[in-house]
Amino acid sequence: MKNLLCFLLLLVASLQAHALKPEDMLPPDQAFTFKAEVVAPDKIKATWDIAEGYYLYRERFAFEPETPNVSFATPTFPTGESKSDPTFGQTEVYHHQVVIEIPVVRDPTHAQAIDLAFIAKYQGCADAGICYPPKKKTAKLQLAALDNASEKTAAAPYATLTNIIKQAQKPSAGGAIPVEQAFVFELSAVDKGMLNAHWVIQPDHHLYRPKIQFSVKEPQGVTLGQPIFPTGKIVDDEYFGKIEVYGQDIDVKIPILQSTGLQKLVVETEYQGCSDSTGICYPPVKQSRELILTGLADAKPLADAETNPIAQVPLNKQDALTQRLEDSSLPQIIAITFGLGLLLAFTPCIFPMVPILSGIIAGYGNTSSRKALWLSVTYVVSGAIAYAIIGFVFGYFGQNLQAVLQHPIAIGLMSALFVALAFSMFGFYDLQLPNSLQSRLNEISNKQESGSFVGAAIMGFLSTLIVGPCAGPAIAGILTFITQSNNAWLGAAALFSLGMGIGVPLILIGASAGHLLPRAGVWMDTVKALFGIIMLGVAIYMLSRIVSIEITMALTGILLVSSGVYMGALERIEEDAGGWGRFWKSTGMLQLFYGALILFGLSAGSTNLLQPLKGIFSVGVAAHEASEAITFQRIQSIAALETAVQQAAKQQRPVMLDFYADWCSYCQTMEKTTFKDSASIKTLGNTLFLQVDVTAQDEQSVALQKRFDVIAPPALVFFDNAGKELRALRLVGDVTPEQLRLQATTFMQQAVK
Repeated sequence: MKNLLCFLLLLVASLQAHALKPEDMLPPDQAFTFKAEVVAPDKIKATWDIAEGYYLYRERFAFEPETPNVSFATPTFPTGESKSDPTFGQTEVYHHQVVIEIPVVRDPTHAQAIDLAFIAKYQGCADAGICYPPKKKTAKLQLAALDNASEKTAAAPYATLTNIIKQAQKPSAGGAIPVEQAFVFELSAVDKGMLNAHWVIQPDHHLYRPKIQFSVKEPQGVTLGQPIFPTGKIVDDEYFGKIEVYGQDIDVKIPILQSTGLQKLVVETEYQGCSDSTGICYPPVKQSRELILTGLADAKPLADAETNPIAQVPLNKQDALTQRLEDSSLPQIIAITFGLGLLLAFTPCIFPMVPILSGIIAGYGNTSSRKALWLSVTYVVSGAIAYAIIGFVFGYFGQNLQAVLQHPIAIGLMSALFVALAFSMFGFYDLQLPNSLQSRLNEISNKQESGSFVGAAIMGFLSTLIVGPCAGPAIAGILTFITQSNNAWLGAAALFSLGMGIGVPLILIGASAGHLLPRAGVWMDTVKALFGIIMLGVAIYMLSRIVSIEITMALTGILLVSSGVYMGALERIEEDAGGWGRFWKSTGMLQLFYGALILFGLSAGSTNLLQPLKGIFSVGVAAHEASEAITFQRIQSIAALETAVQQAAKQQRPVMLDFYADWCSYCQTMEKTTFKDSASIKTLGNTLFLQVDVTAQDEQSVALQKRFDVIAPPALVFFDNAGKELRALRLVGDVTPEQLRLQATTFMQQAVK
């Protein structure tokens, strides 16, 4: 145990040197260096120095003031370069440098010197075809007092009427106007593929952007795309907190996704707003409009229409969660991560923790329900602390601590620990704390109770770090958000909340185990032996990440045969054995029989743990199945990847890149099922299949993960036949054959130009 703890401490101490090495692919902040400056009391400029080989999209810029009573007028952009982009069509981009001037509109009561804070949003790509996710930066500047402040104070209400929401002016009683006059609404069809919603908003009123929604009532089966909203103003609302509002006339464009042959459309629009002057908030309004599309022009490509690409680009699940967290406050982030933790608690990655916790409770015997509850809480809180350390390390260093701890030495030591715990369950010896530490703990409480709580804390901590390194869209999205925030303490808080959410079901299971487990006696010895067998199973499960499938099958078969014999599979049932005795014998016989099948299948050349006899009696079928599997070309560096993608582009071949690791249980499952799905293989056609093995977590594999924002395997990244990544199609976590089948169809439709 001391050796393992020392090993973990050394790993953590060495992370900084490991994580701070420069990578071939520049981090976003180095590729696009941002700075903000004051030009005049009513104007600022934002500058991006763009590294060679990278560019920024003009349409991806957005600016949002955070200082109250300040807004921005339309920014002034320089002329960029025209680029034919596979995502946006013909669009404007900037290389080398871009300087954008932003007029600042200040409330007349804020003509004096003020501190300005604002958010700049942007997105860019590398010329090699890799795009970064949207980024945002917060800048703080000091604006001098306006010249002729008194004159501007008198003129400002008229000069800024169309740019900011007016200050509340309490009218006389009865000053409120009907909602249909406060927000004059009209909906029209621009062409067969685009609608336009227009609101005339009266002075001293505002609409809430999140409350604007559109839905199709007729005909059935027609859906609308993501509405394209103008940039509003973020206010601190009395009812909804921080929210985006519109205080001037707006137009919102709504794409029609299925418009072929469509002649008529009935759309229902819902919106809600308030009056600044009276403080009255109107109830939500629903209006239906019937639109005739006959005779209109055909739908234009979205890139040619007057669209906002920020709203157009579809996001994969990981990026969508990252964006959601970026737009959330700290309490909202804590709530979101806690809820995600509750959902993750029911995934296969967390299942090994259930027998570990139950074994801890059973191992101390005579455990009351109350003590079982506190043991469970200790186990869960220590695990949540481990998650918090992972979040802190990720926010500070940008490195996945769980992935680092998948080194064979760490996994081997953890497996040995579970074997030692299992033998203790069998009664070979007792695991106790050193006498000196026991004496100190005696001053606080009973020796056995203290020991059990310390053991639960240690096991909860280590189980989180090593037993269940599970990656999916949720974990990947959270860790990507933490990395982009560069806030170690925010990362710690978010993942601590995630760990507590994961632990809620474990606490309930642990508390119920204390109530259901029998008290000391013969029954307790049987239960402890059962959990000893489970502990050995967990040890084999962990070893399967670093040993071959043949060794895993051999160990599993031996364990099942041995446990079956132990449970009386070969013994004669006594006449007075009763129902439980017969149950244990039948369970033992099943384990003995299945263990024997595994060993027999292994000796015949099978490598299928769940179906050990599959294919061993039919060589032809096995060969056919093997030929149907996807064959990956291994690449281990960014340079090798770029070369392979460029060669594929010359041959007009799309590319699918798989991130794999030996210690990734989902990766093993996908190798045996998903990548052998004949329908997917047929749909993918001439796709080039590349694979990155990140088992070693060396410099090159970590560089590849960072380049694609892959937190941990498995992950599938797709490129079209021009070498451009289709980020919206990315799949993270366990991918079933059905999911790959659907994604392959979409991929091939977008990949072939």
